[in-house]
Amino acid sequence: MSLAQQKVVVLAYSGYQELDFWYPVLRGREEGATVHVVAAAAGAESILGYPVIPDTDAADLDPASVDVIIAPGVAPWDLPQPSGAQVALVTAVHAAGGRVASVGNGASVVAQAIGAQAERVVSADGTNDLAEFFATLRRGV
Repeated sequence: MSLAQQKVVVLAYSGYQELDFWYPVLRGREEGATVHVVAAAAGAESILGYPVIPDTDAADLDPASVDVIIAPGVAPWDLPQPSGAQVALVTAVHAAGGRVASVGNGASVVAQAIGAQAERVVSADGTNDLAEFFATLRRGV
């Protein structure tokens, strides 16, 4: 299976870890997915200060049309601070049958949105696990 022609949403929030965020964005685009960036505000800066500008607002997405939503991690000494709209989108995508994924401490966003449910949830413990993470997403788990 491939991510081609799937809709992937990657969340962005202040302090995002660069590889946790950009690897899913760029890898999804490389595989032919339509990738949307949904930020907690008008934009977000990474741990190192690199900005990202969202291309879609959470309210503009139909959760049933999202195949996978990814919550990247932030600095290891911090926790992601998603907006209420981002958390609601994760909840709605999961409820609509989409897959939910996280990298590193982005798992806290998933836990906030859907609790301990493991159905259709994929996670990578950290950056070193991103290759296997994408292999799992391609398998459709």
